[in-house]
Amino acid sequence: MHSGRLPATLVLACTVAMIGCTRVPEIEERVSDDMRNADYPELVTLDSALETLPRPNQAGQELEQALAARSARLQRRADQLRSTTQ
Repeated sequence: MHSGRLPATLVLACTVAMIGCTRVPEIEERVSDDMRNADYPELVTLDSALETLPRPNQAGQELEQALAARSARLQRRADQLRSTTQ
């Protein structure tokens, strides 16, 4: 037995489909004739459109080196502060 969900879902889907097919005059009025008659833009692959990122292991090594250098700088600073307060 159906609990009435199928007809409700069907009505909702039809309503959404009809709303998607309506024309919105405010938007259509803003499109110039040049834009309306323009060629479609050239499609590019995602590989050429996205920036290439470093491999995770390479980025991890760079981060580890940067953190080690910062740790060494902070340790030297702490040693200097200890020597001036004694």
